[in-house]
Amino acid sequence: MRDTVYCLCADADRDAIRQSIEDMVAEVQAYVPGYRLKQAVQFESSGSNRHLRIPEMATLGQTEFTGLKVSVFLEVEGAAHYLPAYAGNLDIMTSAAMKTAEKIAVRMREGVAA
Repeated sequence: MRDTVYCLCADADRDAIRQSIEDMVAEVQAYVPGYRLKQAVQFESSGSNRHLRIPEMATLGQTEFTGLKVSVFLEVEGAAHYLPAYAGNLDIMTSAAMKTAEKIAVRMREGVAA
């Protein structure tokens, strides 16, 4: 499974953004081994002379965006235990649910012991 995530934000430290994304990918890989960046994080600046027109932003009182567009290209390859490897979306949902259940169990245990 492949996903593209776009983020529009104020201009910021690109190295810090890149590092934050890579850190989060590593965190997700801890419970979904097939999760990875498909390619390097991409940045595109939009200034007053090169703004993006986004009609949906009219509800916020503007239709033009200036700032930074961050593009993240992700891939999730499934473990292929029961389903094909391209069904990574199912692996990530199952793995995330299991991780969440483990955290809830730890909290419940701590609450009982306290």
